[in-house]
Amino acid sequence: MEKRTILAIVLCIAVWLIWQALLVKPPPQRADGGVADGGMAQQAEGPSGVASDSGSGVEQEEVKPPDKRPAEKTATLETAGYQAVFTSRGAALKALYLKNYRARSNEKGLLDETENIVRVEDEQRLPLRISFRKEKDGLDLPHYSDWEILTADGQRVVFQWKPSVDRTITIRKSFSKTEVPYALEMEVEIANGSDRSIPEQILVNLSTLYQPPPTSGCFGAPAQPTTAACMANGNVERRKAEPGKKTTLEPQVNWTGIDEQYFLLAAVPLGVSKAACILEADQHLLLASRLMLPQQQLPPGGKAEHRFRIFAGPKKLRALQAVTGGTAGDEKPAGLDKSVDFGWFSILCYPMLWALKTFNGWVGNYGIAIIFLTILIKLLLLPLTHKSMKSMKDMAKLKPLMEELKKKYKDDKQRLNQEMMNLYKIHKINPLGGCFPMLLQMPIWIALYRMLYSSVELYQTPFIAGWIDDLSWRDPYFIMPIVLGLAMFLQQKLSPTSVDSQQAKMMMYAMPVFMTFIMLYLPSGLVLYIFVNSLLSIGHQLLLNRSGATG
Repeated sequence: MEKRTILAIVLCIAVWLIWQALLVKPPPQRADGGVADGGMAQQAEGPSGVASDSGSGVEQEEVKPPDKRPAEKTATLETAGYQAVFTSRGAALKALYLKNYRARSNEKGLLDETENIVRVEDEQRLPLRISFRKEKDGLDLPHYSDWEILTADGQRVVFQWKPSVDRTITIRKSFSKTEVPYALEMEVEIANGSDRSIPEQILVNLSTLYQPPPTSGCFGAPAQPTTAACMANGNVERRKAEPGKKTTLEPQVNWTGIDEQYFLLAAVPLGVSKAACILEADQHLLLASRLMLPQQQLPPGGKAEHRFRIFAGPKKLRALQAVTGGTAGDEKPAGLDKSVDFGWFSILCYPMLWALKTFNGWVGNYGIAIIFLTILIKLLLLPLTHKSMKSMKDMAKLKPLMEELKKKYKDDKQRLNQEMMNLYKIHKINPLGGCFPMLLQMPIWIALYRMLYSSVELYQTPFIAGWIDDLSWRDPYFIMPIVLGLAMFLQQKLSPTSVDSQQAKMMMYAMPVFMTFIMLYLPSGLVLYIFVNSLLSIGHQLLLNRSGATG
């Protein structure tokens, strides 16, 4: 095969290997080598279940629950998109089922279970628990707090807690549905019935167990692990499952939460101009993200009210952009859409996603939308592609002259290269012309690859029922990668070459086999794009061959 084509192949492989080396990291392992469970060691809390800023790390002595406790009670809020289950144990979120999504495993793909984005069972780690920063004579909550359910009418759930001894403090915590999809309002009201002033600094705790991203071997999905995330001062900071590391950000915190590949659980402060967030992880792969409001004094007989907007759902851009935060009268988008991370290829991913959503709005099928996107990109690159194909055809016509030069200067490599360049110059041929379309396609392939793994709009989206039920997942029967390999073989066979037939024959078989192997475990949406692109290239090459055009 021609040197320029070999160069293009080498570049493709190099880009792929660099991509894997830089962006695909092996998932972290627990210190004991096992699978993390709900029975975690105590983390980031002092002896009374309040947050500590001692900097001593996340590991603390485990506290056992009391022998006698009231029976657990639950309350539910339900919309068309989710079912949220709250528990009286800590007045926390026990489960949140996303009705439009199914759970997925690395081995079996989609399961017959509704997706639950609460990944912990230990009640001390459940999302949306509140705690208070440890202060002398300050407000306190025990490790195991049992709350009374005052209201559960389907629109609002209200919990109440009072100390078992000193009944002068009352805390009410409520969750309410909103008009924004996948958003809730959380309010905390603290009443000081004592005769003394009490310092209080509230924290909203979000925790999860690390979820290894779906992978399919060396050439499978890029690792996009679950992270504890916080948007502060205009930037999103993420903490992976790296034990012993802790990050504190302030003062302009828009939101903090647990950021997964396709889902987000986040808390947005309301009515405050300043806040802080704490991100950390322990050796059991438990990730913690805490939102901490400024300290204030609660006077005798006084009340404090804290409001938060909670997002718990898929990372759809419109839903994320609809969530607002800030002070009263000055609310603006909270910036949750920045949790969607396309990395270096954002400049390509966003327009491609917009085009796909537009095409899907026309035809109601993202698979067909990908076909339309392929045609659109092919048309945009048509002038360069046509020029490249012409260059390859013209190079093939020079094959007899090139062979003569090789024989004439077989012992003088430098002179041979010089004469070759003169030959290209005389016939106005760019020897690297055939590489350009492939090099132009590489960023597009990688951007589409990235978009498929970061955009929930395509997650679990079917193309052909019973065959490709999820365009962000591999073809379960490997049909499309094999057909793609056959199409690439035909494309290689039709393409003109300026080298000897033995080399051409070798690459005619090697390249399709190589690409088929790579595509086996890549998203079916990406394989569909490359397959349609190959078909269009075959049609283009056939027209060029039949026309015999060189100009």
